[in-house]
Amino acid sequence: MKRKLENQVYDTALFPTEWRFSAAIVGLVRYFEYHHISYQKDCKWEGWEGIAYNEKDLTEARFLEFAESWYGASFPHKKAEQLLKQGCSRGNTWTEEQIKEINKQLKGNTILKETVEVKFDGSNQEEILAVLEENRETIIKETFRNKPNMYAGFAEEKFLFAEENANCRLLGYYVDMGKKARNISYKFDENTFQSIDIREFDWIPFAFCGTYESFFVNNNLDIHALCHIADNLKAIMDRSRESRESNRKILLKFMTEIQDFVEFDVEVISKRWDRKYFESLYIRKEALQAMKAIPDLALLNFHYELGEGINVQDEVIDCCINQMSLDSLIEQLLKLKEREQIGYLQVVIGQLIQLNVEWSQQMDKELKKRTIRSAENYAKKTVRTLLDRKKENKIRSYRQKLISAITFHDYDRVNEILLQLSDYVEISYPFIYCLFEDGEENKEVAFAFANALEAYKKESKEEKEA
Repeated sequence: MKRKLENQVYDTALFPTEWRFSAAIVGLVRYFEYHHISYQKDCKWEGWEGIAYNEKDLTEARFLEFAESWYGASFPHKKAEQLLKQGCSRGNTWTEEQIKEINKQLKGNTILKETVEVKFDGSNQEEILAVLEENRETIIKETFRNKPNMYAGFAEEKFLFAEENANCRLLGYYVDMGKKARNISYKFDENTFQSIDIREFDWIPFAFCGTYESFFVNNNLDIHALCHIADNLKAIMDRSRESRESNRKILLKFMTEIQDFVEFDVEVISKRWDRKYFESLYIRKEALQAMKAIPDLALLNFHYELGEGINVQDEVIDCCINQMSLDSLIEQLLKLKEREQIGYLQVVIGQLIQLNVEWSQQMDKELKKRTIRSAENYAKKTVRTLLDRKKENKIRSYRQKLISAITFHDYDRVNEILLQLSDYVEISYPFIYCLFEDGEENKEVAFAFANALEAYKKESKEEKEA
């Protein structure tokens, strides 16, 4: 919510009543801090805590200077400038590769091609630096406006520096009034269409951190906490830029680290370069506690393209963030392991089963974990028995039957198969009684048995004793 103030030190206040205003506040705070502009951080209104500032301090020139500093070498002109100045400090000595790289940056986008008409030849650096300096604001503005990791990734390019509009400038909120206004209006009356837009939304990109996918944590009950979390997440993202970890994994690890400071469920806004909309992720405190209880998060590194092109790593993280069951993913991986004979999936599935139990709503999780371990041990005992009888084909046959019944959620059939197998190998399965009581509720036990029912080499005496 934006409010005008009268007879006060500052003339404008902004309150984090929804994520757009929260993100605008974080972007503005970073802008004010960079320029050493005076503002108030604890402005109060109807139970909300926001910021107060003077609207005259929001100038285009200051905005562009801040944008250049914030994105740094992401601006091609900035990188070219840095390379040219480094060459000057070396006594104007250049290699062919350095000259080639500078010319590449000078042709990095349309505005640079139009502005810098001469080619760098190793001797005209001062001329090029002068052109860049003379046209700096124009270059920054047009680059910032059109780059997908800058303004174009968050808002309609044409609305940069525009005043309040009848139509929100943000992607996913903007509506083509000529084509769609009637369809989304109450009773198809265009006069009923309402949208919120303020010029401060131009500062929203500075609140997000990440690369291909960026995030904003809307911890909006306290301005200091809102900015603190945003700054810490940015620092972690920057440090992890060279790692192969996905931004979502970094986000999840970060949230588990700060969960002691979060007393409620938190909304996280996600924005990808290739999507014309924002996503809302709701990270629940219970899910964070469950993740922190898992000692090994290495499973989140697992990535495999299933038939439909599913990213398993993202699936796990999304399920965790939204506190959703991993049932579907486990079933898919069981079928994939069986079809492709991917042995290491056995470990991954085992970890997923444990994680599924951790963030479930079950009353007695320790009992469930003991039952799962029992099912795994009896599956291994069954495998050893069948291998001793040279019946390896039976292992595969029963495993296929079990996985088929599990994926169809036919737990009567699961119980029938387990009883047949128990009779065949002459081994009693005490864990089966929980499946008799409620197969759906205790499906992790069935998952665990089917996953562990895998042929392996016979253990040596030393391995058994270990």
